[in-house]
Amino acid sequence: MSEKLKQWCPEYVTTGFVAEHCGVSSVTVLRWIEKGRLSAFRLPDGHYRVYRDDFAGFLARYQIPAHHEARSENEDT
Repeated sequence: MSEKLKQWCPEYVTTGFVAEHCGVSSVTVLRWIEKGRLSAFRLPDGHYRVYRDDFAGFLARYQIPAHHEARSENEDT
């Protein structure tokens, strides 16, 4: 995993965080989890969390640029 990803992303993240950084809705993220595309674990209250490493692997596997990466690239131009 890149050091850049470790800097902006905690050890595990919420589905809302994933949605925001992928530019999709939280419902879409839940569908990804239900279909097995994105690994997640469930808390006792029913909410999901995604490990940072799983999120990074998901971004790479599906070639999804996270919003922080798109902003960084645009700032360089």
